[in-house]
Amino acid sequence: MNYLYLSKKGTVFKLVFFLIIFLFCFCEKNNLTAESLIEKSIQAHGGLNLVKQFKSIQYNKSTKLYSKNGELENHLIQKINHQWDPFLTSIEWKNSEGFLNAKKKDGKVSLKLNNILIKDSLKIISAESNLDAAFYVFWQPFQLLEPAAKKVLLGSQKLLDSIDVIEMQVSYSDEVGADQWYYFFDQKNFKIRGVKVEHKKRISLIINELYETKTGLSLNKSRKSYFLDSKGKVKYLRAAYEYEILSFNYKK
Repeated sequence: MNYLYLSKKGTVFKLVFFLIIFLFCFCEKNNLTAESLIEKSIQAHGGLNLVKQFKSIQYNKSTKLYSKNGELENHLIQKINHQWDPFLTSIEWKNSEGFLNAKKKDGKVSLKLNNILIKDSLKIISAESNLDAAFYVFWQPFQLLEPAAKKVLLGSQKLLDSIDVIEMQVSYSDEVGADQWYYFFDQKNFKIRGVKVEHKKRISLIINELYETKTGLSLNKSRKSYFLDSKGKVKYLRAAYEYEILSFNYKK
């Protein structure tokens, strides 16, 4: 028996096998569209069938803000609630003035300080913006299905020069100077790895460091936000976010 021949034959077979796998992965990646990428990401985050079962979810969000010198500027803890049918988002927190409660239910916004209704229109507008942002940021990638989201697949790149991701640009307005979002999906499992936001000439990069495991949706658990310079390099750590799931309920 020619063992040398069998050895060479086995080596050739392995090379052909790995070449087929490489070509399959290459073709699959290059056949991606923005829509198919979101579908893969949603599946990686638990799938739409699971999402549709949720009736409500409550969690604590801790936000630590840092100066460019690395000093802690502020530490805010918020209790946030999202509810469906009817849709509602509420945020409770405390500041130097007392206890605040902001709520948006069926499109109507209310803001209370120490259980007294606030009528200042600017504060109500700010509260609505924070309520919308809380839901948008936490409930990803599912919010990317919104018809208003204009999506452009930009391709593969390395995030922070080390993390292999697929980048997608998302915008919600054609106005000059409107916010631009850039989502980064892990090339291996398609989970959201990070987000870059261009807002009023300021660029922030938020990295997802940990996902929660209680809900099955791999929602945010630990994130860090960095300010970037005009070349896309990190200037300094601006914020650290921690999320703690308190409870959630399914529809009956």
